Amino acid sequence: MWIVQHDESPHNTVLGVFATGDEAYAFMETVKDDYENGVICSYFPIGYRSTDGEVLYRAEI
Repeated sequence: MWIVQHDESPHNTVLGVFATGDEAYAFMETVKDDYENGVICSYFPIGYRSTDGEVLYRAEI
């Protein structure tokens, strides 16, 4: 997933969450001038499918 945020507050406010980089960068273009220091975009590989075979994150009980 792609996250667009700004870092002008202590909370690094998330402005949007997107499935593709194209969507995220298009959104960045529409909001970047709303923030003095602009906005940033980061990719976070999140997801799971039962057919993947491996589980990257597992809760220990």
